[in-house]
This record gives sequence, structure tokens and C-alpha cells, in this order.
Amino acid sequence: MFAPFDESVLSLNHLLIQRLLDSPMTRSHPVSRPSVAFQPQTRNQFYAGIVAVADMLATTLGPTGGPVLSYDSTRKKVEAIDDAATTLRRMISLGRPDLDIGAMLVRGMVWQLEQRVGDGGTAAVLLMRALVEEGMRQITAGANAMRLVDGIRRGADIAHDALRSQARQVTGERGLATVARTVIQDDDLAAVLGEMSYLLGADGHLQVESYVAPYLERQYIGGAHYGAKIASMYFYTEPERHRSVLSSPAVAVLDKGVTEAEQAVALLEATVKAGRKALLVVAPDFSGAGLNLLVANHAQPEEKRKVAVLAVTLTAVGDERRLALQDIALMTGGVILGEIGQRQARSAEAEDLGRATRAEFADKGLVLTMDASRRAPVQEQIAALSNRLAVISHDDEERPILTKRLGALSGGIGVLKIGAHHPPARELRRAQAERAWKVLSAVQRGGVVAGGGAALLHARAAVLDAVQAIADPDVALGTRVLAAALAAPQRQILQNATVSAPAVYMQRLVDAGPAAAYDVFTGQIVDAHAHGLLDAADVVAAVLRSAASGATMMLSTDAIVYHRKPQQSLTP
Repeated sequence: MFAPFDESVLSLNHLLIQRLLDSPMTRSHPVSRPSVAFQPQTRNQFYAGIVAVADMLATTLGPTGGPVLSYDSTRKKVEAIDDAATTLRRMISLGRPDLDIGAMLVRGMVWQLEQRVGDGGTAAVLLMRALVEEGMRQITAGANAMRLVDGIRRGADIAHDALRSQARQVTGERGLATVARTVIQDDDLAAVLGEMSYLLGADGHLQVESYVAPYLERQYIGGAHYGAKIASMYFYTEPERHRSVLSSPAVAVLDKGVTEAEQAVALLEATVKAGRKALLVVAPDFSGAGLNLLVANHAQPEEKRKVAVLAVTLTAVGDERRLALQDIALMTGGVILGEIGQRQARSAEAEDLGRATRAEFADKGLVLTMDASRRAPVQEQIAALSNRLAVISHDDEERPILTKRLGALSGGIGVLKIGAHHPPARELRRAQAERAWKVLSAVQRGGVVAGGGAALLHARAAVLDAVQAIADPDVALGTRVLAAALAAPQRQILQNATVSAPAVYMQRLVDAGPAAAYDVFTGQIVDAHAHGLLDAADVVAAVLRSAASGATMMLSTDAIVYHRKPQQSLTP
């Protein structure tokens, strides 16, 4: 039988937390004095920070939730935020180290989750809170913390496998649009994103352009995608997102590393002679005086900087890298400088550089948008690669390399032009589109499961079945803790919809099977796939992993060291 948590526990724990934070022992942690906290203070302080964050985010979960308004007193600006990651990024400190320790760890976890899969931050926080809450109760009652944590990890593995078994693939743009709608609650934008995801595929790239008036249009352009590493964090134009974008850059392609100042000077001077204000450098490695000079140039204030720089190294090696450099040179109209080229980088001229409409580094990849004048030679290369691929056998060792080259050159880029009446709405819509795009890419790779927290609830049965085979009582108890916590996101959605007796509806969901979900608007339990109440399986799996990892770390930490002047960072 489904055994829900006692709903009176939450208010009781809030009372206990308040007493804890008001106690002389807790107040003895002023920011100006270093100190160390041991058990049981450690878990209590972690939990107090989690609750502070979870209470703020809980009411935003589900279709009845709304955005959080954030007021910037410096710029006198109100921002509407509808995702957990951005909401928490607006927090630098809660003003007390005993609250910050848990809140900031949650902040980092949610931000990393959003960067990977685009969604699920609030569900992860609620799941983590339930795990820590019940785990603390069991440890206080005498359970061994490390064996309990081992049980939570085992339960998470079992629940992960159960989620994967529930997943179904989505075919067609209508199905993808349905998933996008569950993320952004905007029918028009969801329909456009569904179409673009269907046409561009799981590895397609989306560029979002903002307009000052209500507008929604899309465009498809040619470009290429390559796995890459950025040479230095100082080249990021958006450090908090680990992202760098250059408009209309010159492109230097090298088959030797940039290590000398003379190389960097020549490349920068050639860029200026070519009439460009940005430079993309693709080389096997960057180090020494060459890298330092490129960084120093890029780090200049924007009004004084003559050339913005992005330096990247392709992750491919050997022949694969050599061929990729040749393809980039072809696509940009430049030459390869170095060993196989006619000229060394230190003697580079303006005509040696290629050009692109746009260059972007993000998510460990380089995306190049080609200039319209280069489409004809690129199409000839695509045709030649396709013809070669058609005549070689499937076990030919050349085939994987040809496939990667063809995929990189023919990978499309979508431009989404989006606008709204005023800046807060415009930024909100832009953020929604970028977040939904990541979710749709995850859907194409891993399929979908019942949405609204139902998939986690359905995974609970598999976890409870596995408990019977665990001999260690504390490990088994940890697995049961994980099983009970899986209901937390679904319960919060029901509470946000003011559903009376959420436990009754959750039992009905369990009885209806893994395809069932609760429709908040009709108040009915329905077939999730027939009614479009779906979540990306990869997103739900990432939520589970992140929450379990964070909770086990907090439950197994025995001491917290508070520094006199803790470092603050805008980046989670």
C-alpha cells in the first residue's frame, strides 16, 4: 500500500528549524569569526538552508504556478523569472552562514542541472528536501548514516532503471510541441519549437534573437558543429553561462599550437587589416606568451578593445582533427596556417583568414554559421562525402570519420526571432525558449515519461520491491527513504492546485499504472501520452540523480568549516 508522509511533519520541522536558528549555539556563527560546526548541527544547518530555498520555489511547480518577481534595487528593475536556476542565481547570500551553507549548495546543484538538461530544478530541490528530511529523522532515531546513504544510492539506481523502462519515444513535430508546451505553457512558441526541433534533430543548434515588439518567426541557415574546448575562461562573453559569442568574426585555422607572442600579434594585425572586429582562432593548443597576449587583448575594456577573441581547440584527434580543420577552412574561405599550409601563423596576412557570420562556443561545442558566399563549395563537399559514403561497405574503417564530417557540415542552425511588449516579458520568453530547446533535445535522445511528477511516483514500486532482497537493515531503510521521497514533486503539484487529500489521488495514480498522470485543469487522472502530460525521461532521470547526490552528501557530512571572509561568486 502507498504510505504517504504525514503532512503535519512539514510544519513541525519548520518550527524546529526556527528554534534551531534562534538558539544561542546557532547564533554563535557570526560572519566575522571562523568556526566549525559538528553533528548534529551540521545536518540541521544544511536542512535549514534547503528549506529556505524549497519554500520559495515550491509554489512555482506545476501548471498552476507562476513566475518569481526579482527586484534589482541598483537598476530599479523588476524581472519575471519562471525557472529555479535563474531564480537562485539572483541570490548571493541569505545573510547568515548557517543558512547559506545549504542554500548555496542547492543553488549550485540546480544551476548545473539547468545547464545539462534545461529544466527540473524545482522538482530536484523538493526531492532533495524530502530525502534530507526523512534521512535526518532516521539517523536521529539511531540509523547508521553511511549505510543509510548507501541505501539511498541503491534506491536511486533502481528508480533510474524504472524510469528508463517507462520511457517512450516521440515521433513528429506535434509530439515535440506537446512536450514543449508542458515546459513553457505557450501554445504558439511551443508549436514553433516543436517544428524546429523536429527539422534540426537532437544535435541541432538554436540561436534566439530578441525583438522589441511582439514577434515570433523562425529561419533555417547553414552551419557546422564541432566538439571543442575553450582555451581560457577569460574568452567567455557570458561567464555565468560558460558561453562565448562573436558576430562576423575573422577565422584563423592552424595545425600548430599558438605559443609565441609573434603568432598572436600577426593574427590580430591580420584581423584588423581584414576590417573585422572579432577573431576566432582554431588551433591544436594554446599556451605561453601566445595565449597570454590573446587573453590580454580580449580582456581590454570593450571601448578600448580593437579585436574580440575566441580561441578553441577541437576535441577530435589525429586524422579526424586534420580533416575537420580542412572542412572549417573550406567553410570559412580561409587557409590552414602551420605545417601543412603555405604560411606560418607568425606571417599571417588578411587574405589567409576566413570569415563567418557568427561563432559560438557553449556546451563543449563550437557552432559556426557560414557566410552565404561559402554555401556553394560546402554543398559540393557535402555531395562528395555523401557519394563516397554510398559506395563503401558498412564495416569500412573510413565510414565513421566520413559520417562525422558529413554530420558536422550538414548540421542545420535554427534562428528563432522572438519578442514581447516590454523587456521583462521579452527576457522571460527568451529564457523559456532556450530552456525548452534543451528539453526537446533530451526528448529526442531519451523519450518521454508521464509528467507532473507521476513518473517518479510510478518508479516507487520497483524500489520497494527491491528492499526485500537487502539484508542490511540500515541500507534497506535508506532505500525506503528514497522510495518515500519520490512522491514529493507530485504531492507539491497537487497542493499547489489546492487538491484536497493529495494522498488519495497519488494512490489512484499508482493504481492506474505507469502511463497515468494527474491533469490539474480537469481534476482527472488521465493517460499521460494521450493527453500530452509528458516530461523528458532524461530530465526526470537527471533530477533524480542530482537530488540523490546532493542529499547523500549532506547526510554524510560530519563537519562544516565557516571562514572569516567566505568568497562570494555570481557563478554557481
